[in-house]
Amino acid sequence: MADQSSDVIIVGGGVMGCGAAWRLARAGHRVRLLEQFAIGHELGSSHGPSRMIRLAYDAPEYVEMGQAAFAMWDELQAASGAALLLRTGGINAGLPHANELAGVARTYDALGVPYERLDPDELRRRFPQLTFPEGTIGLYQPDYGILAASRCVAALAAQARAEGAVLHEHVPAREIVPDGSGVTVHTARGVYRADRAILTAGSWAGPLLSELGIDLPLTVLQEQLAYFRVRDPENHLPGRLPLVMHRFPATTVLGSVFPIYDHEGIKVMLDRLGPAVAPDNPDRAIDPALLDTLRDYAASLLPGTTGEILETTSCRYTMTPDEDFVIDRHPEFPQIVIGSPCSSHGFKFGPVVGQMLADLAIDGETAYPTAPFRLDRPALTTAWSPVEAASHAS
Repeated sequence: MADQSSDVIIVGGGVMGCGAAWRLARAGHRVRLLEQFAIGHELGSSHGPSRMIRLAYDAPEYVEMGQAAFAMWDELQAASGAALLLRTGGINAGLPHANELAGVARTYDALGVPYERLDPDELRRRFPQLTFPEGTIGLYQPDYGILAASRCVAALAAQARAEGAVLHEHVPAREIVPDGSGVTVHTARGVYRADRAILTAGSWAGPLLSELGIDLPLTVLQEQLAYFRVRDPENHLPGRLPLVMHRFPATTVLGSVFPIYDHEGIKVMLDRLGPAVAPDNPDRAIDPALLDTLRDYAASLLPGTTGEILETTSCRYTMTPDEDFVIDRHPEFPQIVIGSPCSSHGFKFGPVVGQMLADLAIDGETAYPTAPFRLDRPALTTAWSPVEAASHAS
């Protein structure tokens, strides 16, 4: 019988899991990854033509991770030969008194990140393709880019395999059992043993972690987006139309716009509007009412659209209450490392989070910041007690 053991076993083959597999295998570790569907499937949060990468955060930890992510995506692009990252520049737009904009500007200033503050007149002059509400200002920053999401995941998986990792598709983990100082994972195809485990199950993280005594307050949202035809495509290409993040007052909803990239139309989204769904809900249908809301938003913001929707699609957002990630070791079983969830803004950090998870699995610590992502932070422990969870798991 073939050897079923490895140094690290990874459960979940989205961008985070494949990122961890790449970084571990690259460092010479024996890695096995289990994905319940095909790698690159469209049922989770890691698929599609594009994702945004940016440094526009009001927390320095995210800016530093974003800078590292740019370098790692460049490294992967060079190693794979695939076109994965296109730098475009982008705008964080909102009303002048918006706390989020002020926080981003303060962080830019503190870290020495170059940017331009565009008043309403300059915003209209520079980017006439966009018609923001009266009084909107913008923070323009050149370090925005488009990641070819599906190609990125494929490249991560391919490079992990090239470095010696074993990736299994259509193999769901049925049971994860801490076993002494290691871990045993039971599947329909067999039982696998490893010294360490990394759990990167995306919207399926809640049920998986619950079996290990951790009941995180996670909410899975089913979000949707659309691609719109424009009258003048040349005026909406990268280099002409920037990436846009649009903040609205008194709400966590975000608007975003992508220039034409790997598609006929421009991509427009309104995040955090979708309904909460069960992780295993198979329904990916488009909600007509939400689509009408998105159509109205696109028409008001982008006068160059024709109103024709070329394509719609949906994806899952697995949200923590504070929208920060979970990157930590299990409180009772430190051989199990948890990497979840993305809270709608994680894709860009895939290889960096992969490195953080790899470090925690092998060394128990990482040079990257982890304090905002701990399991015992207040935003999570108000709904869940690590002590109670550890007791339950035992």
